[in-house]
Parts: sequence; C-alpha cells; structure tokens
Amino acid sequence: MSLPRLLRQRGYATGAAVSSYVLRSETGLGALFDFYEDSFGTIPGVQSVNYQRSGDKTAAFAEPWIGEHAGKPFFFLFHIYEPHVPYDPPEPFRSRYGATYDGEVATSDAIVGAFLDSMKKLGVYDRAIVIVTSDHGEGLGQHGEQQHSIFLYREAIRVPLLVKLPANSGAGSRVAAPVQLSDIFPTVTAALGLPTPKEVSGTSLFAAGATGAAGRVIYGETLFPRLQLGWSDLHSALDARYHYIHGPRPELYDMVADPREEHDLAKSDPATVSRLARELYRFPKGSAKPASVDQETMRRLSSLGYLGTLRDGGNGADLLNPADNLPALRRMEEAWHLASEGQVPRAIEVLRSSVRENPGMFDAWVKLGELLSESGLDEEAAASYRQALDRSPVFLPDISIALGFVELRRRRFDEAERLARASFATLPSKAHELLAGLALARGNLAAAESEAQAAAASRNPQPSAILVLAEVKLRAGEPAEALRVIEKAQAVSREKRLGAIYNLEFLRGDALARMDRLEDAEAAFRAEIAAFPAHAQPYASLAVIRFMKGDRPGLDRQLNEMVRANPSPRSYLLAASTLDSLGEKERAVAFRNRSKASSHEARR
Repeated sequence: MSLPRLLRQRGYATGAAVSSYVLRSETGLGALFDFYEDSFGTIPGVQSVNYQRSGDKTAAFAEPWIGEHAGKPFFFLFHIYEPHVPYDPPEPFRSRYGATYDGEVATSDAIVGAFLDSMKKLGVYDRAIVIVTSDHGEGLGQHGEQQHSIFLYREAIRVPLLVKLPANSGAGSRVAAPVQLSDIFPTVTAALGLPTPKEVSGTSLFAAGATGAAGRVIYGETLFPRLQLGWSDLHSALDARYHYIHGPRPELYDMVADPREEHDLAKSDPATVSRLARELYRFPKGSAKPASVDQETMRRLSSLGYLGTLRDGGNGADLLNPADNLPALRRMEEAWHLASEGQVPRAIEVLRSSVRENPGMFDAWVKLGELLSESGLDEEAAASYRQALDRSPVFLPDISIALGFVELRRRRFDEAERLARASFATLPSKAHELLAGLALARGNLAAAESEAQAAAASRNPQPSAILVLAEVKLRAGEPAEALRVIEKAQAVSREKRLGAIYNLEFLRGDALARMDRLEDAEAAFRAEIAAFPAHAQPYASLAVIRFMKGDRPGLDRQLNEMVRANPSPRSYLLAASTLDSLGEKERAVAFRNRSKASSHEARR
C-alpha cells in the first residue's frame, strides 16, 4: 500500500510533478496518481538516468494543478533535484556560492520557499499538512565519497524531516528519538485520523515523540556498491547515540562524542557492536538474489536506474569492502569528469582500465558503452553494453534500447528488433522509436510510419518521440508534412517548458532545404548548432548549402567546425561522406584518414 493510493481510495485527488528521469511515470509511480508530470528533454550522449529539469519549471506544473484542486482534499508530491551534480546554481546563488553544493542547496531553499508562498496565495497552506524531506545527503569527500550511495555515514543518511500541521499545530516541537522516512506514512494517517495499514512499517512521529529517545533502533542499507560496482553491500543500525555499520570490516561510531564519525570504536567497544549487530539481524536483508515471484518488483526497481550486478547467494563476505576501493571509485569519477570536458579518448582509456581491474563495475561498463557509441566504435560499444546487461538480475530497458540503436547502426536488425520488443513494458515510446528507425533501415516506409505514429501516440509523448514521424515524412519525400509534425513537436515543447529540443531545428532545416528554401534552412541549421554544438549533422548540411552557393571556403570552414566541435571518428567519417557526395573524392581522403587515427586513439 502506498500513501497516494490510500488517500485516493478515501476520495483525495492525487498529483505529482517530478524533476528527475529516474522518477518517470513508467517506473510505476505514475499509476499511483491522477496527474503525473515528468517531462524531460533528451540529449544523445547524456545517460538517461541523468535527465533532469530545474525545480522552478516543475513548480510551474504543480501550482496550476493545486490551484484547480484547492477546494477539495488533495495529495501532491512536489519533487526537486537541484542538490545533485553537476552543481550549476543560477544567479544570484552562483555569484554568492560558486558552482558548489551549497549553491544548489540555496537554490533549492529558494524554490521551496517560492512554492510555499504560492500555496499561501492559493489559500491552502494554513490548512494543509506540509512535509519537507530528502532521500539522502551528500558525501562531499568527508569519508572519501564525493556524492552518495556507496557509504552509510551520517552525511549521507541524515536528512531533514520537517512537518507542518494544519493551523501550525504543534509548531516548534521536536522529536528527540531517531526517526526514519518510513515514518512519514503513519504520521500522515495519524494526523488525518485514518487507520494505518498493517503492512506499513514505521512509526507516527507523534508516537515516536511520546516513546522518547531511549529504545528505538533505525535500520539503513546501501546495495549500490554491490549492485553497481560488484563490491560488498553495507547495512547499519543506529540508536540515539551509536551507529553500527556492518560490512566486511564492521565499524562503530559514537555520534554524540564524534558526530563526524572519524573514530571507529568497533574494536574497543565490542559490547555495543554485539548489541547493535543483534538489532541489525532483526531487519530483512535486501542483498539476496530475488526469487522468481519478486521479478516484477525487481523490474520496477531496475526502471528507477538503481539495479546492476547482483551475485548469487552468499553473505557478501567474499566481496570487496567499499572503503578499501576508493582509488577505483576515483578513477571512475575521473572518467566521468574527462568525458564532461570533451576528453573522450582519455575517458575511454580510464574506463577500460577500471573494468579490467574491477569487472563488476556496472556503471563503468554503461559509461564505456555510451562513450564508445559516441565515438563511432559500435562493435566495442555493443560489447560494453552487453557486459552491463550480463551483470543485471533483470532486463534493463534503458541500456537495452541504447544497445538496440547501436545494433541498428551495425545493421544487426534482428537483434535490434528483439531488444526493442523486450522493452515495450517499461519504455514503449523509445521502443517504437527504435522500431521506426529499424523499418527505415529496411526500407519499409509504411511500417516506419506506423511505429512513428505509435511513438507519438504514447502516454504523455515527448517531443523527441513526435520528431521520429518527421524523419519518416522526410524519407517519404513529404517535407511539408514533416514541417507540420515539427511544429507539433515544438508546441509540445513549449507546453512542457522544455526549451531547445535536440534534432528539431535540424529536421526543420532539412525539410526547408528540400523545399528549396535555402536561407530559411540555413537559419534552422545554425539554430540547431547554437543549441547543440556537438550535433554534427547540421554542420554537414550547412557545408552542402555553401557548396551549392559556390562557396568552397565556406564548405571547408563548416566541416572543420564540425570536427572541432565533435572530434570523434563518426564526425570525421561524416565529413568524408559529405565530400564524397559532392564529388570531392580526394579531399574526402584526409578526413577518412583522420577518422582512422581517431579510432586508433580511442581503441588504445
């Protein structure tokens, strides 16, 4: 039972607006709500799990819905994602804090404050229960982890939990006992005078406050090291004073005397270790491989982007201790940084080294596949994606779709189709996009149009799905119809406040060029480049226009700009094929040789 489902059964309207792709509707969350807004722009070369939007854009969807339902009982989930990398706060917070975590937190405070102000203007704030919390903190290097997920130290697991009751009842009260996020459900039901379902864990904060701080033990776990990196999972138990972390090397900290958890007492205080270890074993362990009856739950968890390698059986004693593998983690983080700086060959080199030394590093395999795919090394990209999939206990649709597009480029059509059809349950729109591309590659325009229509007709379609139909119309020689579809995609983008959409202006330019509207086409291609400088195709199209106008220096300039903006083997090959198509065979040779050199560098 979930809180939105319970309240929905009691006559509440339920809505949500989220700011991260990992909470998209297809994870199963959308089905819990009457209204669920999860629009995200998609950009090739950015792992889908990192798609996000600013909290103020999310609020722009939340506030109208709340205004429409202000006169009746409702439940709304408002989710923001600001305090995550990359740290890129807007002004005035950037000038005040720089590109830092503090700047992101200050931005979050401002967004939440503005949202609560809007609730007051709508007249719902005073009579509402408002809960502000977070799912995790951030390591910031305190114990060697810059972000979160790997360790269970307090900087990661201690989060704010603020509850405002109607008419500010109980304002200023504090609960001294340790509490946990699972306490939110029974706290809400208690405040509303509703029975709490028996299967719900947690304790109402009203009850937690009454029982005092003495006896309660809070459980914590992180399966991320095991699932994503092939290391040991960690589990913890804490009371009002002590925090015990169970792993290959158990740790114990006195949080009162040592709040930064810098002095491990596991060897000097075995009695407390033994007591909290006994408490820990009262909680269910989440590290065993799921039975077949649990596969649906695992599928939904995988769609959140958090499941990777999971080994059979055992208690994790044979797995590596995360704290002893920080150098490997830092190498992987170095690869992420190099890739973000455009140093793709170097990032590939670091990731290859990482997976050789730690083949269980699921995230490293995924990133390596992504970078190899960007570089035009599709055979190796496919192998890396398959290594990632082999380390997962369940079918991972995002990675499978990415692999499907690689297999499409490799002309392994049957395998691409298998991957697309296997992904329908969780990513129907992307599966139809892949099938549309496959039909185009096979020369079946009718099937391509059918699949493109299905992608555009999926629930809450994104502009990228609609644009697939524009590509089909262009291939069918219907540029005017393609323009109509492009305008529809742009209207959806405006409605969803998504900003620039990858490939939209390029497709517009392509349609206009086919209608001999070269000046308008050139403007569209330049708009695509301004928004997405690494998109190679519009440079090549501009080069063709320059050639058609007799501007040979302009032709060379555009192609050289293209490979400077995206110096990958695929870009060099595109430059060569563009020159080939224009009859410039000799000049194409230089770019083809540069492609070979770039491929060799990436393969080293």
